Amino acid sequence: MITSKNMLYKIYVGSNNETKKLEDKKAISIASKYFEGFTCQNANGFWKGLSEKTLIIEIETDDKKKVIELAEELKEALYQEAIAVAKIGKMQFV
Repeated sequence: MITSKNMLYKIYVGSNNETKKLEDKKAISIASKYFEGFTCQNANGFWKGLSEKTLIIEIETDDKKKVIELAEELKEALYQEAIAVAKIGKMQFV
């Protein structure tokens, strides 16, 4: 088993507030500027009682500041009222 000091973070990116479309390719392009590796999943989320397409970006890192910077850029670039960031815990490889 290989252990890491990194933490797993999830960033939840909803659909563009103006167009109501999920700009997943744009979000992935922005995330690629910050991290070399991450995982993306498509999901259905809810914001203010309305369903919307959502992209979940999972990142393993020890740089929380960089995760927050990414979330802030995604929020601005994708016209989001808010971006959720969850700190999940330590990740390990088996």
